[in-house]
Amino acid sequence: MYTDDIIEAVGGMSRFQILMVVFIFGPKTLMAWGMLMMSFAGTTPDWWCIPTSVSPADATQSMNNVTFKLCPTSNITCDKHYSLDKNTIVSEWDLVCDQSILQSVITSVQMAGVFTGAFLGGQSADVIGRKWTYYICLFLQGGFNLVAAFSVNWQMFAALRFLIGSMIGSLLVVSYPYFMEFVGRKWRPLSSSIPIWVTGVCAFALSSYLRPDWSHQHIIVAALHLPFLAGWFIVPESLRWLAVKGRTEDAEKVVDQMSRYNKREKPANTLLLLKQVADEENKLRASGNKYTYLDVFRPWSMCWKSLIIQFIWMCMSLVYYGIAFGAGRLAGNLYLNIFLLSVVEIPATVMVFFLTNKIGRRWAAFLFFATSTAGSFGICIVVKAVAEDEQGIIVNVLALVAKLGVGAAWCVMQLLSSETYPTVTRNLGYGAANTAARIGGILAPYIFATGADGDLVVPFVIVGSTMAICGVLSLVLKETRGQPLADSIGGQVNSCGEVLSAADVGKTKV
Repeated sequence: MYTDDIIEAVGGMSRFQILMVVFIFGPKTLMAWGMLMMSFAGTTPDWWCIPTSVSPADATQSMNNVTFKLCPTSNITCDKHYSLDKNTIVSEWDLVCDQSILQSVITSVQMAGVFTGAFLGGQSADVIGRKWTYYICLFLQGGFNLVAAFSVNWQMFAALRFLIGSMIGSLLVVSYPYFMEFVGRKWRPLSSSIPIWVTGVCAFALSSYLRPDWSHQHIIVAALHLPFLAGWFIVPESLRWLAVKGRTEDAEKVVDQMSRYNKREKPANTLLLLKQVADEENKLRASGNKYTYLDVFRPWSMCWKSLIIQFIWMCMSLVYYGIAFGAGRLAGNLYLNIFLLSVVEIPATVMVFFLTNKIGRRWAAFLFFATSTAGSFGICIVVKAVAEDEQGIIVNVLALVAKLGVGAAWCVMQLLSSETYPTVTRNLGYGAANTAARIGGILAPYIFATGADGDLVVPFVIVGSTMAICGVLSLVLKETRGQPLADSIGGQVNSCGEVLSAADVGKTKV
């Protein structure tokens, strides 16, 4: 497409794109921090139910196996005493026994917020622009985290987690296409290969270990928003979005900024090329086209792709967050498990860059889905075949393999999904996929609540089966490796006014 060629001419990956990584992808560390907050804040510290007849001075001596996690009944009257090694919302508002379900409910409320934000963010980014949507949501995300730190009850906390989730959902929808619309086609896999999300979760695990208090964690993540908000004064609006909206002079200014930062000359006919993109879009708009989420389902050639993409995203979210929120069910240290479940994705995301360019998007996704499937069913076999006292390390390693697979597959699917849609509906298509993913996210907290307490077979049968289905469906999608990003739904028009075929478009040069 014309915009692809302009970007290649002024530098598909140079100083300007590095700034975009810092200010557009950098805040993903905070999104990851916020998204996985409940993996720490929602955990249950050790607690004991001490009989009311015992004096506070003797309470410590009464913390034994008999009183450990003993729920009060009509025949048992006692006061709950929580371990002081960490302060979570469970110990803050006494969410155990008959209120233990509230831990999962609050997490689901947060994920429902992500669902809402993903739905609204895609539409907003295509109506008011990528930049305004991105920075409004980033500012509000920081503000909501700060207010959440001072919640006075679990109801207030749940409402704020919904709002935080909404901002995360919108930012996730906007950030990926926003960045990708500034890089050359060869470098698009980099959008999925930079381990920004993993870095955020690892930082969260370290911060939680050093300061194990749910309120303090919200204050810390709120403060970290400030340096990234400065990007408003540096980061421009999307070049592609400006072009399809007919704001060709503003789009040319963005090209000027890119060429200045990258120290490359812009094409002499830049404005003409941008006007051709705008003219093509104007012709479509003149026929009454106003893009909504319905456009990602028509014509049928796009509809079936969208349905498959959305189903895969829903399953990936179910598995990814199911394993992440279930970190407390694995053997060993909670903070180390959160850290390892994320850091294991770093080598996988590096492989994404090479594999997607070498074997294509579809086969790379299939390979990672197969990896996750193998790890999941491997856990089921170990639990049934290995002695219980020897399962811990083996199960944890296989859980890391399962998490690595789904995390890497998600990186590939982000790339494949974005490349499937044209600019005019890219944020809508990406937003629809993210919205579908949040349905899986809402259900994710309950995966490890299935089966008996401590049972891992049922959860990982669900995980393994889901990943196997996704692996098959990923091969049904069309390969996008090496293809130019489309700008409009209805074919590109060349300088002679002729509509180009898909094959001809790929040959278009500046």
